[in-house]
Amino acid sequence: MRVGLKLLITALVTLIMLSCAPKHSEIVLADFDGNLITLGEFEKAYAKNAGGVEAAKEDSLQEYQKFLDLYVIYKMKLRDAFVRDYKNDEDLINELNDYKEKVGISYIEEKQIVVPGLKRFYDQRSEEVRVSHVMLKKQPNPEESLEKIEGILDSIKQGASFEDMVIKYSEDNFSKTTGGDIYWFTAGQIVPAFEYAAYETPVGEIYPKIVETKFGYHILKITDKEKRRYKLRAKHILVKVEEVRRNVADALPGEKPLDKITRIREEIVAGADFDSLARKYSDDPGSGAKGGDLGFFERRQMVKPFDEAVFDLEIGELSEIVKSRFGFHIIQLVEVMEYPPYEDELETIREMYKKSRYDYDYDRYVESLKYGFQYKLNDDVIDIISSDKNGITLTPEYRNDSLYSSNKDKVLITLNNDSYNIADLFTYLETQPKYENKELKKSLLTKGVKDYSKNILLSKKALELETTDSEFASLMNDYQNGIYIFKLQEDEIWNRVQIDSAKLRENYNKSKNDFVVKGKVNFSEIYTKEEDSINVYYQKLLDGSTFDTLASTYTERNGFKAKSGLHGLKDADDSELSKRAYSLSNDGDFSEPFEVDGGWAIVKRNNKIAERIKTFEEALPELSSSFQESESKRLEDKYINGLKDFYNPEYNYDELENAYQPEEK
Repeated sequence: MRVGLKLLITALVTLIMLSCAPKHSEIVLADFDGNLITLGEFEKAYAKNAGGVEAAKEDSLQEYQKFLDLYVIYKMKLRDAFVRDYKNDEDLINELNDYKEKVGISYIEEKQIVVPGLKRFYDQRSEEVRVSHVMLKKQPNPEESLEKIEGILDSIKQGASFEDMVIKYSEDNFSKTTGGDIYWFTAGQIVPAFEYAAYETPVGEIYPKIVETKFGYHILKITDKEKRRYKLRAKHILVKVEEVRRNVADALPGEKPLDKITRIREEIVAGADFDSLARKYSDDPGSGAKGGDLGFFERRQMVKPFDEAVFDLEIGELSEIVKSRFGFHIIQLVEVMEYPPYEDELETIREMYKKSRYDYDYDRYVESLKYGFQYKLNDDVIDIISSDKNGITLTPEYRNDSLYSSNKDKVLITLNNDSYNIADLFTYLETQPKYENKELKKSLLTKGVKDYSKNILLSKKALELETTDSEFASLMNDYQNGIYIFKLQEDEIWNRVQIDSAKLRENYNKSKNDFVVKGKVNFSEIYTKEEDSINVYYQKLLDGSTFDTLASTYTERNGFKAKSGLHGLKDADDSELSKRAYSLSNDGDFSEPFEVDGGWAIVKRNNKIAERIKTFEEALPELSSSFQESESKRLEDKYINGLKDFYNPEYNYDELENAYQPEEK
C-alpha cells in the first residue's frame, strides 16, 4: 500500500508539474524589471530579421543569443520611451499620422484594390462568356439616349423579346444582324463595366441595369458561359477564293477553290499527311511552309468563322470546310494549353490588369468609400467658382482673386462630421503640377474636385486602417517604435555630441601621421609584349634617344602611342607603373625594364608630388567625423549601461535551445 501510494503521489506531482509547465511560446527568455520577453515574441522578431522562419531555423544558438542581447536593449529603449510619454509628444504624433496617411494610401491601393482585383481578374479569365446586347450611342443627346434605353429595358423585363428589341433599336450595326451577339470573350478583352456585368449574370438572363461604357448604353443578355480553353495550337490549309492564287497551278483543270479544298480534305481523311499537303497546297505562305502550323493562339485572335470552328474541335480532330473572308480552310487541332496556376500567370496578368481594369476598380473602391463616409458634394459651390467668364487661374496670386476670396470658406465636401472648404481644395490643387497656371473652368475644376475627393477619402480610410487591418497595424507599430528609438538616439546621443576644437587639435597632434596626402606622380611609359624589344628600347635610351620619341614610335599599349606614352598624374600607389615611377629619384629619370600586364615596360618620371602630412585644417573633416563617431559610441554605451543598471535584465539563455522546436504534446 505504501509503495502504491508513493507511486500515485509521484505520478500526481509529475502530472501537476507538466500541467503547470509553460507553453512553448510562453517560455521566458529574459526579464527586465518585470517586463518579460517570451520565446514566442523572440521567434517572431528573429524570423522577421532573418527573412523568415525557415531561414531562422538554420541559425546557431550563438546567433540567437546575440540577437536576444540586442533585442532586450531594444525593448528597454522602448520601455524608456513609454516612461518619457513619447506617445503624447505632438511632433511624434504628427509624424506618425503623416506616415500612416502616405503609407496607408499605398497599402490600400495594393492590398484592397490591386491584390483582390488581380485575383478576381485571374478567376474570371478562367471562364469565357458569350453576350448579346442592345446598344444606344450617347450622342448627340446622352440624357435622351439613357431615357430611351431604360424604356427598352423596362419593356424586356415586362416580356418583350430581347431579339426584337435588338432589331428594332440597337445602334451596333456589327451585332444587330446576329441578335446582338458580340461573341465569346474573357476578362481583359472588353471594357470593364461590360465584363463585370456579364460575369455577374447567370446564363439566359438579362443584366438588370443599364451598363454605361465609352461606346454608349447597353442592355446585356448572357447567352452562354463555359470553362475557357486557354490557348490552342492548330494547323490549317487555306485555299483562297480569288482567281489569282499562289497555288493555282496545283488545281486540276477547271477545279474551283471549293472543289480543291474538298479534294484536299478527302485526301487527308483517306490517310494523306496533313503537313505535306499544307506545304504543297496552302495559300497561307507563313504557316504553309511549317506544315500549316499556326502556333498557339487565344480566342478572338482569329477571324470569327475560323475561331468558332477551331474552339469546337477536340485534339487531333479535323474540321469541316470553313469559309472566312480569306478563303476556305481545313483545320486540325494539335494541342490545348491549360490555364496556368495563379502564381505562374501573375506577372502576365498584372500588366494587363493595370491597363484594362485598375482605373475602373480604383474608382469603384472610391465610390464605396463615399457611401461608407456619407460623402456629400456641394455642386452649387462648384457652379459659383466656375461661373466667372475666365475662371480662377491657379497662379501664386490666385488668393487675390475676388471670386476665390469671397468663396474660400464655403463648404465643398462633407464626410460624416468633417467638412472641407474651397480653400482646402485649392491648397491640394497647388500641389498638383497638372493644375498649375491653368484656368479652372468647370470641366477642369470638376476633375480637380474628383481628384481631391479621392485623396481625402483614401486619406481618411488610411487613418482608420490601423483599427481594421492587423497587418497594417503591425506595420505602423514597427514604424512607431522606429521613430521612438530615433527620438531616444537624438535626445541621448546625437544632440549631446559637442565638437571640442581643443580636443580635436589634441587628437590631431597625437595622430597626425594618420592624416596623409598621398604622393602623386606624372609619368610616361614605353610598353611592348616582347622582352627582346624592350631591351633594345632601353639601350637606345642609354645611348641618348629621347623617351617621348621612342614611346610615340614603339609603345604598344592601346591608345598611348598618340600620347607619347603619357599616363599623366596618378596616385603613387595607383598601379605597378605609378609605384615604379614614384620610386625614381629625379624628374626625367627612367626605370630599367620590368615585367607587367603580360609584357614589358620602362617608365619615366615627369614630375612628382611628394607624400605629406595634412594640415590641421585639411584633416578637420576626418577629425570631426572620427570624434563624432567615438563620442556617439561613448554616449550610446553610457545610455545602454544606464538602462541595464536601472532595469537589471536577467537572461535564460538555456531556453534558446527550444527556439523553433516543435512543442511537445
